[in-house]
Parts: sequence; structure tokens; C-alpha cells
Amino acid sequence: MLTYLINVTDDMLFVSLVLGVILAVMDTRSGKAGKIITRSGLAAGFIIAAVRSYITNTRRLVGGWKVGTYGYGAALALFVLLIAAFIIFGKKFLTKKGKPGLVKASEIIIPTVAALLAASYLYCAMPNVYVYPFKFDTGGNGVLSTDYLFRLGGYLAGIIVCLVSAVSAYKLISVAVIKGSKKLSVISFFLLNTMLAVYNFAKLMLVLTPRKIVDSVELFNFASASNNLAHWYTFAAFTILAVIGIVIWVRSYTSKEPYSTNAQHRKQRSVWRTGKRYSVTLFCCFVVAVLCATWFVELNNEVIREAPTEEPVITQNADGTDKELRVPLETVSDGHLHRFGYTTLEGYPTRFIVVLKQENTGNYGIGLDACEICGEAGYYENKDGQVVCKKCGVVMNKTTIGMKGGCNPIIIDYDIEDGEIIIPVQEMVKNQSHFKK
Repeated sequence: MLTYLINVTDDMLFVSLVLGVILAVMDTRSGKAGKIITRSGLAAGFIIAAVRSYITNTRRLVGGWKVGTYGYGAALALFVLLIAAFIIFGKKFLTKKGKPGLVKASEIIIPTVAALLAASYLYCAMPNVYVYPFKFDTGGNGVLSTDYLFRLGGYLAGIIVCLVSAVSAYKLISVAVIKGSKKLSVISFFLLNTMLAVYNFAKLMLVLTPRKIVDSVELFNFASASNNLAHWYTFAAFTILAVIGIVIWVRSYTSKEPYSTNAQHRKQRSVWRTGKRYSVTLFCCFVVAVLCATWFVELNNEVIREAPTEEPVITQNADGTDKELRVPLETVSDGHLHRFGYTTLEGYPTRFIVVLKQENTGNYGIGLDACEICGEAGYYENKDGQVVCKKCGVVMNKTTIGMKGGCNPIIIDYDIEDGEIIIPVQEMVKNQSHFKK
């Protein structure tokens, strides 16, 4: 249960806060057309994220890493475009002062760019969230199993936390604008989008630098540090919004707004109460975010008993280069998970796994000790003899190991001859980018 609560909040919570702020600023500063545009952008984001998820997990068109880079690149380009749009039209958009035609144009151009930016954020963050439900049926136990229901509960809890956070951020910024804290709301808008731009840039570099498309040790180190500190982006976003919440609480007691009737006074107080209510709600979501990054992770961590990394027999070509990796069947016929390692000439410590699918069948599951979704995290064998992904905790159906899709090991070409599993060395070289040096 906690696995999917943690995973969903890791993937979506920061983005949810940013989207809530974007929607609030666009709604409060633009007309009806701007509101329609921003909501259309959100809808488009959910759709294209679903398309990306389908493409990535079925590998019908291109490699998953390439599809991801498009999103990060688009998000960065659109962020720069948003800054340019605000430099040109920002004053007219925020103050409604200037030639009517330009003011009206600003209420279309800026929301359009913001909508496209929001769509790109969802494209980058949502695909894994779409995939998670297809992992619930663990071990072939069916949708009515306890495992399935617990995983579904954690998944839905994560969705609810992200949704409530987005709504709270939206309400908080909206109240801030209504009650005169317009500058504060705009500052938070730019700060959160800038933070997400830095985060997306780091994600992009984490894809490009290991593949030497961008050959920079400094950028790789920055991207790795950013990835390791990913939770702090979310905490920083909550902190920025917390400042606005504190301002609303203080001003709700000190502000003296004129009113002519009791009904008008009650309406004014109702707006303040809304701001305070959602600031408390946002604080509760922040507490959940901290728990997901700390205590829940500790509770969720299972003691993993990794299979030791064994060495395959290496045969060589006439020129002395490595040719094949050979594994005697007798060493892997006990039904347990076996892991084998091979370091390529380029220095990548690649790994592959072998497991007997069913006793007395001679049917083996063979693949990389890595998958397209969770990367090189790899697999371990639990106390029940099941093969489990170390990162997301999904239990493999042994009969599907060797097939594409989901969290299954990445398939590799192999042959079985004379009581040995034979894997060409070039097969490991071809897949070495899945492993870090």
C-alpha cells in the first residue's frame, strides 16, 4: 500500500502544486477565454501523458527514453517562452492597463503559453501514474486479492493527496489575489515554475549525460544531486505557499475592509475563512509529503536478500575479445533467482538474471537485471520465492519473465545448447546504457 502512495506523491505532488498555482493566476488575471484555454491545456496534458505511457510501455514507436526527452525539452522551451511573453505582455496582463487590443491579446497569449506549459508538465510526470494500476495484480492472484486492494488503496490515497494539494494551492492563491496580495501570488507563480524548470533540466541531463549525448561530468553530477534531493523541490514549493498562508492568516485578523451591510461583511469574512481553511489543508498535505519521504519509506522497506552476483563462463574470439557468456543449467535449476554480472569494455557493470519458471519444465526466465520503468534497480527473491522489483515492489509473474512490458526484465537474446545458457557479449554491450558506470 505504502509503495504506491510514495510513488504517486513522488511523481505528482510537486507538479500538482505548480499546476494549482498556474491555474489560479491565470483564472484570476484573465477573462473567460483564458480560463477555457488553461483548462484545455490541462485536459490535453492528461491525454498526451496517456499516449506517452502507451508508447513507452508497449514500445510501439520509439524508445521510452527518447519519448521522455521530448517532454523535458518542450517544458524548458515553453518556460522560456512564458518568461518572454510576460516581459512583453506581463504588465498589461496583470494590471489591465494599456491599449484594449493589447490587453485582450495578453489575456490570450499568456494563458495559451501557460496552458502548453501545464500540458508539458503532465506529459513529463503522469505516465508512470497511468501505469501503476496495471501492476496491482501481483503474482496472478486476481483483482479481488488482498495485495491488489492494498495497492489500489495506496494508489488512490496518493491521487487524493495530490488532488487536494492542487486544489488547496489554487484556493490559497485565489484568495491572496482577491484580498490584495497580487504581487505575492505572481512571485510564487514564477518561483514555482522556475524550480520546476530546474528540476526538468536536471531530469533531461540525467537522460542525456549517461548516453554521452551531452558529454559533461559536471551536468551529470548536478543531475544526480538533483535527483537525490527531489523531495526538497516539493518541500520548497510547500514553504513558498506556506508564506502566503501565513500572510492570509495574519491579514484576516488585521485587515479592516469597509462594508455597507452585514451581508457584505459576512461575505468578506467567508473569503478569509476559505483562505485559512485551505492553508491548514495544505499544511496537512505537507505533513503527508514529509512522511512519504521519511517514515513511510522506512515502514515500506523490506529487508532485501539479494542473490549474490555470480560470474558466467566467458568464451573468447580468436583475437582475444569476449564472445559469449555461458551459464550451466545445473547451476540455475534450483528454482531460485540467480544474478550474473559482466563488465563491458566501456566500463558498464551489466547484470542479467536467470530463474527456472516451473519445476521439471526446463523453461527459464532470462533477462537484464533492469526494466524500462524502474531502471537498473533490479530484482530480488522474497521469502515466498517470488521475484520482486527492488524499486516499486511489484511481484513478477515468473511465466511472463522474458516478455516485454510493465516491470518485466528487459529481454535479451540467448540460446540454450548442450546444457548451457549462451548469451552473446554484444547483447550486453547493446544494453549497457541501462546501467550506470
